[in-house]
Amino acid sequence: MKSSTLLVILVLQAVLVMGVFAGVAKENAVGESKAVDINPGKLKCCSNCNFSFSGLYTCDDLVPKCDPVCKKCVVVQVRGAKPQKCADTFIGMCGPKC
Repeated sequence: MKSSTLLVILVLQAVLVMGVFAGVAKENAVGESKAVDINPGKLKCCSNCNFSFSGLYTCDDLVPKCDPVCKKCVVVQVRGAKPQKCADTFIGMCGPKC
C-alpha cells in the first residue's frame, strides 16, 4: 500500500473514533456539571447560612412560612411539626441573622 493511502485510512479512522466519543460524551454529559438554578433575590434574614467560596449560598433556617423571595420552598418534617425551608441558591452574602 502506498503511504498516502495508509495515511488517509488512519485519518478516517481517527475521525470516526472522535465522532463516537463525542456522541457518547454529549449523551452522558461527560465533563459538564448540571447548572444551578440561582435566585437573584435576597432573603430578609438567615441565621443558618451555608456559604461557599464560589459566592453562592443556601439558607437552612426552618421557618413556619418561607420568605416571599423564595422560589422553591420545601416542607421538612421534624418531630411531628412541618416547618418550611427555602431550597433556593442565592448569590452574594447571606442576609442578616433572624
